[in-house]
Amino acid sequence: WGIGGSMVIFLAGLADVPQSLYEVADLDGAGPLTKFRHVTIPMISPVILFNLVIGLINGFQYFTEVYVMTNGRGDPADSTLFYALYLYRSAFYYLQLGYASAMAWIMFAFILGATLLVLASSKRWVHYHAD
Repeated sequence: WGIGGSMVIFLAGLADVPQSLYEVADLDGAGPLTKFRHVTIPMISPVILFNLVIGLINGFQYFTEVYVMTNGRGDPADSTLFYALYLYRSAFYYLQLGYASAMAWIMFAFILGATLLVLASSKRWVHYHAD
């Protein structure tokens, strides 16, 4: 269910790339791969960053599909027991609310750290205007 939203955002980013940049690349003799690497990717890099951060956050909170598929058990042999499902089971099956709250804070800190790491690395590869 998450791919459709990302694709709509990518299409909006692609539609925002100025056609004049492709025309200039054609005049310089650039091929399709060169245009993709040197025009398209830098111009949609903010969109790539946004989708990467949203996908990272959503990936850590993967819950609904596994809950529906395994009825909240994480079967077989806990092979689909993701962190969010384990947190849910700790809170609502075993009523360990303090433990589940601590797990939620740890998940928040981990997601925050991973997001800040991606945002810090983005200074090297995200271009916010045509240079």
